[in-house]
Amino acid sequence: MFNSLDDLRIFVQIFEKKSLTLVAGLNRTTPGVISKRLTQIEKDFGVRLFHRTTRTIQHTDEGHRLYSQAQHLLETVDDYEMDWGEKTEPAGLIRITASASFARLYLTPLMLKFLKQYPKIKISFELSDKVLDIVAEGIDLAIRGTQMSDSTLVAKKLGPSPEVLCTTKEYLTKAPPLTAPADLANHNCIVLNENYNWEFKAGGKIIHQRVSGTFQTNYSEALIEAVKDSLGLGMICYWQAHRELQAGELVLALPEFAPGRDQTLYAVYPSRRHLPTKTKVLIEFLEKNLVIPFPGQFQN
Repeated sequence: MFNSLDDLRIFVQIFEKKSLTLVAGLNRTTPGVISKRLTQIEKDFGVRLFHRTTRTIQHTDEGHRLYSQAQHLLETVDDYEMDWGEKTEPAGLIRITASASFARLYLTPLMLKFLKQYPKIKISFELSDKVLDIVAEGIDLAIRGTQMSDSTLVAKKLGPSPEVLCTTKEYLTKAPPLTAPADLANHNCIVLNENYNWEFKAGGKIIHQRVSGTFQTNYSEALIEAVKDSLGLGMICYWQAHRELQAGELVLALPEFAPGRDQTLYAVYPSRRHLPTKTKVLIEFLEKNLVIPFPGQFQN
């Protein structure tokens, strides 16, 4: 019925991605090659597996039935390889998405060590402060500091990723009084990703404060540079600002009002019964070697 397990893997990728272009990218080939491959797979099985137009691709009932069966077969093969293939060195491409700042400060140094340990693995960074659709984009692993809500993804906690409200002493000496979140209405607030609604915790209650300012950005490093230049105040992940805080280049503002968004740093990957070995060893490596600074380490 099929020539190889690779045929089934290609079919499953097409079913999940709904895009020949994305599948072509995953396999380092062209959409035309993938289209011909699918035509041959349908010929081998003797049924139409997808309805295709120039813009969409949708599975048929037969395609859905084969997908369920193919998943079971490929999981069995993966079980076998994990049980009997431990001596095989992990290999292949891992596509990772993370913020550019986190990659620069933490991921890149670790990835260089990881690649020396696993020379047959290749790493590709897709760096963005935006949360990408890792399934649609063909991403193997995302490092995210966020409140997880997508139940179709699997997430492993790497550590806390709280925000802190930062500014400089120079800004505070020239700015209006700042003793409570409501005072932020009179301050220049540097905003990331158009988040003009800031949250704080005090006395077990959540305080919402609308803010405004002269500068907003979707790039976290631009945010921290503007704050360091005494332009205003900014909500910054502690792991990104801890060195500046320890050096006194930045100071905590409203320290008695903790930012209200409880964020955790996760390793996120598409929901599967088993991880590819290459991704599994990477996550284990991160769990063992990634050290994320936490506010308790800093005394104001």
